[in-house]
Amino acid sequence: MGAKDGLIGFFYASFGGFGSLLLKIFPGLEAKLDAAAIRIYPEAYAATVSGLTIIAGLICAPASILLYLLTKNIFALTLLAGPILVLIIGMLYPYSKASSIASVFDSEVPYAATYLAVMATGGVPPYTSLRRIAKSELMPNLAKIARIANIKVDATGEDPVSAIENMAKNVSSKEYRDLLLGYVSTLRSGGDVVHFLIRKTEMIFQGRTANMRIVGERLGMLMEAYAAAVMMLSLVMYIIFIVSKAMPSEYFSFPASQFVIFAYFIMPLLASMFLYLADITQPKYPLTDKRPFKAFLAGLPAGIASFAFFVLPFYAEPLRYVPPFSVTSNLIAMLRDSMGLGPGYEATIGLCISFMILFAPGAAAWEKYGKENVSILRGLTRFLRDLTETRKTGMSPEKCIRILSDRNYGGFTKHLKLMSRQVGWGVSLRRIYRDFERRVHGWLARAGMFILIDSIDVGGGAPETLDTLATFMEDLEEMERQKRATLRPLMMIPYLTAIMLVIVVVVLVVFMRGLLKLARIYISIPEFVHLFLPPVVLIAVVSGLVAGKISEGTVAAGFKHAMIMAAITLVAVWISGTMSIQLITMPTYG
Repeated sequence: MGAKDGLIGFFYASFGGFGSLLLKIFPGLEAKLDAAAIRIYPEAYAATVSGLTIIAGLICAPASILLYLLTKNIFALTLLAGPILVLIIGMLYPYSKASSIASVFDSEVPYAATYLAVMATGGVPPYTSLRRIAKSELMPNLAKIARIANIKVDATGEDPVSAIENMAKNVSSKEYRDLLLGYVSTLRSGGDVVHFLIRKTEMIFQGRTANMRIVGERLGMLMEAYAAAVMMLSLVMYIIFIVSKAMPSEYFSFPASQFVIFAYFIMPLLASMFLYLADITQPKYPLTDKRPFKAFLAGLPAGIASFAFFVLPFYAEPLRYVPPFSVTSNLIAMLRDSMGLGPGYEATIGLCISFMILFAPGAAAWEKYGKENVSILRGLTRFLRDLTETRKTGMSPEKCIRILSDRNYGGFTKHLKLMSRQVGWGVSLRRIYRDFERRVHGWLARAGMFILIDSIDVGGGAPETLDTLATFMEDLEEMERQKRATLRPLMMIPYLTAIMLVIVVVVLVVFMRGLLKLARIYISIPEFVHLFLPPVVLIAVVSGLVAGKISEGTVAAGFKHAMIMAAITLVAVWISGTMSIQLITMPTYG
């Protein structure tokens, strides 16, 4: 028994009664655990969540009360929400994971439908195609269900048609379930199975394209909520803090400690929450290109070092006089002077530079590999159409591949040339696909090549089969193009939100300076700027990650936007910090 099983067993034995009560409150938990592939007994899972909630309560309640008595800060009581947060996260986790799996499953459906339709035109029955899907790692969710059907046929002797029918009942995707059940019904009634599969696949593509517009509308509403929540709430809290400083009163105060908690933790956390909501709203694929993330991790030490040298000295004052921190802090101070800004902007400038260094490797990798994946998919689609037309001349598929290898298909060209050489060497098609899979990291291109290789290897590569494949790949590429075109304009909302927030906050700082001078209230303006601006940089960087997630569907694309947002924030601070003095002039008397 592993440590995880032992821990779950302890909670089940100690808090089983609370777990049973929790299951009565959440009756759908058992079904969601099964849908999320969480192999834990429902009562044991509920007991574990109950135990963790009780432990969190025993820790957070005394800590919150003690902290409040020591600091008299009302925000200390927010720790009392810790147990509730643990309970909510624990109960919502299976629902969230099940939703994520269902989203990935739905993304596999068009390719599985294409595979069944293409193989059927070559005379391969769908059950044989499903057996081959079960052996592949390309569509993991469909493969898992197909393997269960294979076991029933091989172990219990169930006929393949009944196995497909029973398998379809356990499929979470309505589109794929209708496809399989429709195939069974058409087969039993003696209808044209090939025509049905092709027509049904076309309907799946049409429905998926229409769904892209719905997703775009949902994300548009999400981004409007993001702009309202992040920008308006931030400005309200910043203005309240300014007023509390300009007109201090025992009845109206906003302590700096509460502002720090709100600005440095609550607002970035709120912005990050929208990143999560965008993730669960968008369609996903079973495989993502991990190379940008690996590049980001490779550059992480440099990013951490830049934060330590460029930011930390301005929060820990003694470090400014200790080498090498003294050197880096002096460099930031010199840069601030060259930008024409006054004291207090050092931490903001250091944060902007550090974030640019942190995200630069991941941004460069995404810029390279993202374009490469799109180019490969476009080239593969054009190649399939040319392959279809060339195959109609009567040449073998292998001969067609060798002839077409001299043409230019963008990013796919180098892979096609290698395939042509491998065909000439007599390498098997299975081996050719495995080599292609190791070299290409885009799931869409892998899926297209998987269908092509199987249509030639098993289906014979008939012109009708290749024509069906080329048509569906063109539809898939068009669907992806429309998705990008729908989502890309939405990324402007996080950009505009962050830029406007930076400019307005800097203008508020300048206004605050004049207002306090007019009211003859003297506080340290550098300390005020040092407290005010760095949280805005954090929000801007998270907005960049949100923009990348919205426009491209992956956080990796946000590395580039986060770096750009950090640079824009630096420029906005520089311009607004120097020009707003001339734009806003407080009245003088006397």
